[in-house]
Amino acid sequence: MLKQITQFFLLSCAFLLCVSCAPTRGSHTKAGMDRVPIATENPIHYVEFGQGPPIILIPGLFGIHSGFNRVIPLLKDHNRLIAIDNFGTGQSGRPKRDFDYTVAEQAEMVVALMDDLDISRCDIVGVSYGGMIALYIAARYPERVVSIVSIEGAVIMPKNTPYRRLIQGLKYPIIGDAIIGFIRSGLFDKTMAKDIMGSSWADLTSEEQQEITGIIAKNAAVASRHTWLSLARALNNAEDFSEKAKSITAPVLYLSGDQSAFREMTDMNIAFFKSHLPKVEMISFADGVHDLELQKPKEVAVLINTFIGQKASSPLVTANDSDPEKGRLGS
Repeated sequence: MLKQITQFFLLSCAFLLCVSCAPTRGSHTKAGMDRVPIATENPIHYVEFGQGPPIILIPGLFGIHSGFNRVIPLLKDHNRLIAIDNFGTGQSGRPKRDFDYTVAEQAEMVVALMDDLDISRCDIVGVSYGGMIALYIAARYPERVVSIVSIEGAVIMPKNTPYRRLIQGLKYPIIGDAIIGFIRSGLFDKTMAKDIMGSSWADLTSEEQQEITGIIAKNAAVASRHTWLSLARALNNAEDFSEKAKSITAPVLYLSGDQSAFREMTDMNIAFFKSHLPKVEMISFADGVHDLELQKPKEVAVLINTFIGQKASSPLVTANDSDPEKGRLGS
């Protein structure tokens, strides 16, 4: 997606027309129980599915709750799923003052939502930025966490992330609004989906490609310059909370893909876990990309259900690996 956004920036003069002509698409398709707390000035919007022990699902940087659409049907039979829109995305609040969209601030809002829902402790599943938020909650609020599943989340981020290019495009109002207008137009939903899925795109069926494109379209439809700029800055300048993370006591399952565009970041964090949190379960898919919840929903759901269900009598991974401390699954 970042490659495409960079192209948008370079062609921004042409995109100016799209600000006024881009169609307004409808809100995301509702599923489950759609909820926006009304007692809070800037609430977290969430969609609730199923019954049982609660699991909070936290999407990636620019994603909304529908990013979990492919795994939710596989998780909801035995759990109460609470899939959220992070602050700045979807129907959640967009405070413009005294809120910088940092991982720490997002984590505080998730904990506040737990308070509103009378959830004292729960399992948390997060993807990318959402996985980072989940790990931060485990470090800062250990009493609120039963277990964490982090799909390519991070405790440590590399310096100079690719988001700096997006920041350069969005920080200027006219050019930034043009870029967002073009993204929201829907003209490049499939192109962005292909870029996000990377090497796995060709292996997907046409139905899977269409479903994933629809999910990306929903993310793009609710984009806004101010919040996307704030989110990109927050991740580009993300706090290194490795010292806090060393105190994590909750069980953690860390999932990654060998073909991920963020492999440098995941390798840094896998090394950190091995050194400081040796009990973290780490599983990498040989053909996996960054968004495993989109690419491999069945496999991911099985791993989540097994891990959260504490069915630990048999190992999660049986495949041989040259590194015995790191589980690896083949294609």
